[in-house]
Amino acid sequence: MEGEVFYKTVHWDRRLLSQSGKRPAGPLFKFTCLNGSVCQLHLPHCQIHSDGGCDFLSVAHVTDDNTEFIPPLEITETHIIINITGFSAYGNVHEEDAPISPIQGLVLLFHQPFVPEQRSILNVFLLPSNVVRKEVREVIERDGIREILTTSPCKLTPTQEYTLSTNPADGHRIQPKEAEFVKFDSYENYYYPTFQLFLQTIVKEVDLLLKEKEGDELVWNRLVWLPASPTDVTSTVSAVSPAAPPANPSAPPGRAFIIRHRMNLETRLGLVQPLFLRLQDRGVLIDEEREEVDSKSTPTRQNQALLDMVVRKGARAQEHFYQVLKEVNPCLVEDLEEQTD
Repeated sequence: MEGEVFYKTVHWDRRLLSQSGKRPAGPLFKFTCLNGSVCQLHLPHCQIHSDGGCDFLSVAHVTDDNTEFIPPLEITETHIIINITGFSAYGNVHEEDAPISPIQGLVLLFHQPFVPEQRSILNVFLLPSNVVRKEVREVIERDGIREILTTSPCKLTPTQEYTLSTNPADGHRIQPKEAEFVKFDSYENYYYPTFQLFLQTIVKEVDLLLKEKEGDELVWNRLVWLPASPTDVTSTVSAVSPAAPPANPSAPPGRAFIIRHRMNLETRLGLVQPLFLRLQDRGVLIDEEREEVDSKSTPTRQNQALLDMVVRKGARAQEHFYQVLKEVNPCLVEDLEEQTD
């Protein structure tokens, strides 16, 4: 018997899960049966069987007025299997007080060129293996940013701090120096780089090494070949600070400002509520998006989520953001722009 199913990812109600002692352990999928009938679901998970993480997994069945938690029929190395009688939203959840254990992770690379300046950024994402990779690409790939295909799987531990390094002789700068691998419920479909590698000249290859902050054992190591520049400019370019990557000179002011100062904006925006009020007045953001930003656990993650929302909405939204920021925080805008004068 064949069936046809349509699905999309939707947001978790993290407060509701927390009241039940649960937290997300994967995307929340909303299903619609278009043809035929379906009696069983196989939902991807990222836990490692041998480390006991699967013992604390179940599946949340979310409807408009209720959430029930379904014990697995079977857990394979890669999927949770449950029987179902109807469709709505289903997603993996984990006991909130479960011990922390390693999970199957991914290292995803996205290359962001700046032409004709001949500089670029390699954005490095550490993510759980059961993210929807197509969704990640749709969010990240814009304005010339493209994924660099490599062998991505590795073992990562939530809350563990990691460091990314390259050959010191290459002289590349990496920010931040160390970063925590966050749990799945910290993403909520807004993806931001764990590390950024700033390449000051045309680079054909780079050797990346990922380690736990404490210890010498390699978690992941790959030689990455980077795409050729679309131009044949051979002149050399003087180095600039990696904290302020050059924006495309033809870009609108708002988009150019965000590109150039993204790292600083993530940590220096301050209170986001005044920004939200004005962005809502201009029709850039809505109440649900404001609540989404408010739900983030730290000011930096709130800033990252807000910037991701604005960037995804295109050049007009980015221009509104730039103008609003000049209204509510003119000193910050002046300070950042003076750094690149």
